[in-house]
Amino acid sequence: METLRKSRLRMAVSAVALLSLTVQPVMAQGKGGKDAVLNACAAQRAPLQKLDKEYDDLKKSKMSAAIGEGLKTGAMVLAKGVTSGGFGRGGSGFGGGMGGMGSLMGAVGGMAMQSAAQQQAGGGQAASTGASLMFGQDMLTGAMGLNVPGVSGYGGFGGSGGDNMKAYAALAVLVAIVATADAYAKLKEQEAGGDLKKASFNIDQDAGRQLAVSRSIADNGAALVECRSAQLTDINNRLATASNDKDRKAIRRERTELTSALKKDIDLTGGVVDQHTGMAKTFTQGRAMTDGTSEAEVLGSQAPAYAAAPAVTKLSMPKGSGAGAGASGQAPSAAPAAAPPALVTVKAAVVRSAPVASAAPVKSLPVGSALQAKVGAADGGWWEVDVGGQTGYVRASEVGPPGSAPAAPVQTAAKGGARGKGAAARPAPPPPAPVGPSNIRAYNQSVIAARDNGKGRLSTLMTDIQTAERRESVLYAWLANFGLG
Repeated sequence: METLRKSRLRMAVSAVALLSLTVQPVMAQGKGGKDAVLNACAAQRAPLQKLDKEYDDLKKSKMSAAIGEGLKTGAMVLAKGVTSGGFGRGGSGFGGGMGGMGSLMGAVGGMAMQSAAQQQAGGGQAASTGASLMFGQDMLTGAMGLNVPGVSGYGGFGGSGGDNMKAYAALAVLVAIVATADAYAKLKEQEAGGDLKKASFNIDQDAGRQLAVSRSIADNGAALVECRSAQLTDINNRLATASNDKDRKAIRRERTELTSALKKDIDLTGGVVDQHTGMAKTFTQGRAMTDGTSEAEVLGSQAPAYAAAPAVTKLSMPKGSGAGAGASGQAPSAAPAAAPPALVTVKAAVVRSAPVASAAPVKSLPVGSALQAKVGAADGGWWEVDVGGQTGYVRASEVGPPGSAPAAPVQTAAKGGARGKGAAARPAPPPPAPVGPSNIRAYNQSVIAARDNGKGRLSTLMTDIQTAERRESVLYAWLANFGLG
């Protein structure tokens, strides 16, 4: 009987204790002072708030709405690539000259029908332009007007075609956030003109551009944690030295207000990290599609930021669109017709890891170096070649058939002297080519760090406060005195 009485008493008092813990923050907030506690770390919150607003504006943009609507209708892979002139005239793109959402969706629908008609026609021209129709020039022009973290103001787009590169980079972030990995992979295929090797490299570059953003989130999150930790330490010190109940109650109310501030901090840091978690997944899956590999192969031994473990199923490009689909009808049959030729460098050349000028160097070659092509013809101004058992790419303008190299540079190099161009015969060893999608792996790790340094540590702080509040409550002490705690 006594045991039953204690059990009922324990349940009743515990219910009251839980109710008091729930009501206490509300009462404390009603007394004011909440903003002072929250704003004590305003400087540390500001960069995160700015990013949060930028992502919110990006997702609310008309371009985002167009992409989302196109995915919902299911036309093609994206179906929302808009041909030039489909949205407003005179290069207004997605700007103020565009009409309401009705005209926007009308243009999207028209684009989908035009693309479908060209696919049904089945001509060579339709196949070669399929990818470009998915994301028209108006959409790229609109992307240039977006404020995209990691892309806006980025200094790496100089030189010829820089604006177009920036437009694709900005659109890639938007598609990675609001669309599917399939849509993102097709965008990168279009950007690369149907060359999946180049698309694969460009995806890694997208991840590289986001590295600085995710690392800043991790740094700013850590700074916010340190600020909140200092607040909590100060509160605990004052609470330990308080000389009367009135002061202790006031300090405990301040601590409760700190809990409320921490909840807002957790939402803030979690929001910006969520955007990058989604992008990390899209970049990883997009790279797996272009390479025909799995998430596990792209990430190596890493755990993904978005799941407990990477998927081991091999992915492939979505069917039915883009230059890749058109090429499969003709290019594969034409390529085997010509045997891969022997080549020689007609000028000093750099073999790179991908067919783009910004790719990492694999090897530097002097004039007259012999190379073996791996394909029958140059593609997009680049030859795919074998360099000591390693695949690389060299500009077509830097090589020719055997015997076409200038005689003088070869003879000078043969003398082996330390003067003039003879030094070219013994070039300094190039830096090692990056192994695997290095930017994607680094970005994945930085997203994990941003999550753990910000939201994770802030959550731990809040748990510590709630535990202290429970242990210090009068009801908890009363229960302990009676052996019911």
